[in-house]
Amino acid sequence: MKKCILILTLFCSSIRILVGQDTLSVLFIGNSYTSVNNLPQLVQSLSTSAGKTLNIDANMPGGYPMSSHLSDATTISKISQGNWDYVILQEQSQIPTIDFYRYNDMYPAITDLKALIEQYNPCAKIITYMTWGRRLGGQQCDPSGTHCSPVFVNFNHMQDSLTSAYLEISKRLNIQCAPVGVTWQNILNDTTLVLHSADNSHPNIAGSYVAALTIFSSIWKKNTSGLTYTAGLSSQLAQYYQSKSDSTIFNSTNDWNLLINKPTANFSDSVSGYTATFTNLSTSINKTLNYFWDFGDGSTSNNKNTNHTYTNAGTYTIKLIVSNCNYSDTTSKTIQIGATSMEENIIGNFNLYPNPVLSHINLKTDSKLIGSTYTVYDKTGKSVLNGKILAEQSVIELGELSRGVYLLHIGEDFKQTFKVIKE
Repeated sequence: MKKCILILTLFCSSIRILVGQDTLSVLFIGNSYTSVNNLPQLVQSLSTSAGKTLNIDANMPGGYPMSSHLSDATTISKISQGNWDYVILQEQSQIPTIDFYRYNDMYPAITDLKALIEQYNPCAKIITYMTWGRRLGGQQCDPSGTHCSPVFVNFNHMQDSLTSAYLEISKRLNIQCAPVGVTWQNILNDTTLVLHSADNSHPNIAGSYVAALTIFSSIWKKNTSGLTYTAGLSSQLAQYYQSKSDSTIFNSTNDWNLLINKPTANFSDSVSGYTATFTNLSTSINKTLNYFWDFGDGSTSNNKNTNHTYTNAGTYTIKLIVSNCNYSDTTSKTIQIGATSMEENIIGNFNLYPNPVLSHINLKTDSKLIGSTYTVYDKTGKSVLNGKILAEQSVIELGELSRGVYLLHIGEDFKQTFKVIKE
């Protein structure tokens, strides 16, 4: 088979569709920021209005930090029940803003809780529930006054500290983050609406509804706009909150690790006579993958890497499905078996423009390449983008990507090389 190689200066992450489920089980671990207005129930009601079933449980003692949950018998018991699809972790609201506690209490506790959760729930995904700043900001200290945060001049100042803390630990542990505090920030900076209760710390019902919207999308990977459940708020106000939550999660420059658990299917192949050898190039960050190969002639395999000998000459479409728990991805490509000459092994040819590449590639191929998979590799050999060629003329969007040299492979063994240098 032929390989088309393109050296790119940009790359773009490929977001694929999450395989849907209609029933999930979620455990909430937090404190009063979770229990006030019964946040788990709000998320469950939103799920019901979306035609989904959410089984919930929670442990939410007032003022509890993550470190206290580590030794709490109720928390440990609920985690050890197993069969959770998601576990939501909400840290005490001040701890992330105080460096001493952020690094010596919050981060170690979440790390240990992640290990405990995965021990009893191998398929569970963990989401950190980013809380919000105090309405008026202010300095946050432990009861003794020994360790304190900076003096936050307002809500935004404190929220920026919370955002930084939650994103850092989520990145360290390769787990999702539900950016509730950022959704609040986007609403409060856009309006004069109030999301805090009278104590300027806890949420009022609108604040909890906003939190529920953001957590709903973090769990289901779906927009909330159009959901009928409003938690008693006016339909107009609920629709506004829905739109702000959706834009925070799905239109932000930060992806909040939303699809970090999603595997990416990819493979290479080589053909010798009637035997094809397939090398698995699929990737997954957090879980061990399962594999299903369909060789296009009625035969299948569950091996990671495999080979297959065909009985008859012809063109076959190979499909690979990779999965980890509730997530899966599929890719396919076409191979030629039993070619009698070099020309019969040729998939096709292509042209691309512009050159150099800035934001997208225009790709023109002959019909034989339609259905082929393309893969972009960075200079270290890591796969950073892949997809399928669906038409003779197509566009590969690159977006705002960092400068560098990248390789685009189409099929196998095509020797023509194109160099593209970003201006």
